[in-house]
Amino acid sequence: MFFKGSLQASHRSLFHLLYRFSGADVNPKSHLVSFPKSDIITTMTPTKVLIGSENSVKIESVRHSFSKFFKLVDVEGLSVDSGVPDQPFNEDTFAGAKNRAEHVKRINDEQSINANFFVGIEGGILQLHNRWFQFTVIHISDQQHRESFGTTGLYELPIWIVEKLLAGIELAHIIDELVQDTNTKEKQSASGFLTNGEIDRLQNYTQAITFALIPFLQDSLYFP
Repeated sequence: MFFKGSLQASHRSLFHLLYRFSGADVNPKSHLVSFPKSDIITTMTPTKVLIGSENSVKIESVRHSFSKFFKLVDVEGLSVDSGVPDQPFNEDTFAGAKNRAEHVKRINDEQSINANFFVGIEGGILQLHNRWFQFTVIHISDQQHRESFGTTGLYELPIWIVEKLLAGIELAHIIDELVQDTNTKEKQSASGFLTNGEIDRLQNYTQAITFALIPFLQDSLYFP
């Protein structure tokens, strides 16, 4: 695993080591180009991420977010059971996200995939202040059994949609009917429809995954 900036730091460290023992009277910065970046990138091991879903938008959002912090990222989606109802409410949404991450971690261990991170993404609705909000929970764990949660922003749902959800209809199916399309959960989804296309599912998930990565980016603060 390599965070952005590590490659440049490696160049500097290697040059200064050579410079110190050679006794050369040269400017270190002027010789950084002698270590081609492309040559080193090809030897780097990608950060392997398993996600508990085969949904293309979820997979791409994981790739977008992890690529902000890791040089090379390999994301693989696996179909797993969330262990919660298809339309989860409140705490079940957190449980579903964690279950998905744990399931892909189990597959990783059984098949020796050697992934670095395991991600679960679960959408649900949350009741706060006598209102209902849609949100999505992200759960991330790693090989060291460290874990974290992140969420998307909350947006309020119309009461007639909530009534359908409480009756057991999935939000994705309601949005399909509203926009007269199919499989909108792999397209704009509810957030894209309700914001007139300003915040689609990919944007929504990418930010939430980035939030869930914070403890791993600042591990000395979260995992002392």
